[in-house]
Amino acid sequence: KCASDEQVEEMEARVSANEDDIKDTHNRVDKMEKFTMQLKDKIDDFENRSRRSNLRILNIPEQAEGRDAVGFLEKFIPQILGNDNFTSHITLERVHRVGKKSDRPRPLIAKFLNFRDKEKVLRLARSKGEMTYENKKISFFPDYSADLQCRRDKFRDMKQRLREKEIEYALMYAAQLRIRHQGSIKIFPTPAEAQRYLKDLPSE
Repeated sequence: KCASDEQVEEMEARVSANEDDIKDTHNRVDKMEKFTMQLKDKIDDFENRSRRSNLRILNIPEQAEGRDAVGFLEKFIPQILGNDNFTSHITLERVHRVGKKSDRPRPLIAKFLNFRDKEKVLRLARSKGEMTYENKKISFFPDYSADLQCRRDKFRDMKQRLREKEIEYALMYAAQLRIRHQGSIKIFPTPAEAQRYLKDLPSE
């Protein structure tokens, strides 16, 4: 063999070895990315489980709770939702505001001692509709992590379309849309899948 042929073969071998190294590196990166996503999902799930007894209450004026936020809400919640709906005293473990101070009141986060009390309050708030306190509209929401709330918010447009078509739906935990139509129930993990389903429905 000529010296030039041997040099070409050596270069080809090096290129092949480099390509194998690059492929191996890509495989490792893919595995690390999957592992990172799985870890992120587990952390987010743990965070939301730790929040399951929490409620987020919006638009209560700053300083309305005074120095005893727990005592304030333990009286305020039955008053605004109807004292007759509460046969026993609700107990809150703690209450605090979140976020930076601005022109709008910061949300109040209330942690209930009893998970069933939290679910009852949320159910009553949904059925009651619009509520006001000191001429401000008050709202009650579950307390989700920022990541989960973002995933749930992506269904907002889809929910609006379903309301316009008067189709029954529910946004389930963690972020799945359940649609009941003509006796059948479908569950969609993404807005895109729900949109395809709605598009294929015959027009009425």
